[in-house]
Amino acid sequence: MTGNGLPPLPEWETDAERGRCRGCVWAARGRGGATCSARYGAPIRLDWPACGQQVDALDCADCGACCREAYHAVEFGPRDPFLRRHPEVLIVEEGRTILPRPGGRCVCLEGEAGSFRCALYADRPRTCRDFTAGSRNCHEARKRVGLQPR
Repeated sequence: MTGNGLPPLPEWETDAERGRCRGCVWAARGRGGATCSARYGAPIRLDWPACGQQVDALDCADCGACCREAYHAVEFGPRDPFLRRHPEVLIVEEGRTILPRPGGRCVCLEGEAGSFRCALYADRPRTCRDFTAGSRNCHEARKRVGLQPR
């Protein structure tokens, strides 16, 4: 067991860069110290050996969780520029303007795993801009679609 209570990586996966918590995307640094977002915010030490959940980097093209079934709709504030720029993809539902997700997928998401991309990425809504790779929102979306532990 490692100091974080998880089994260590098999030796064949461990190397100088990957061998520590500090190299993992789940390691979050905050005022109260480092935590592991893959383990419910459990405290960690960044010098601990990596566990079996070690991930060096996230690639949105492989994932697309935030644009897939993780959420039902993207809501907009009344001043979001996306409302004026792309009314053709929006619908009004129960008094809210949303980007629909028929079948669980955003209407702007193109491609399949390994090649996901947003057709309107440069103009994406403010809500979507909150989903940067590795952010708390990103981790939550990945948990919802089963791409990382709960």
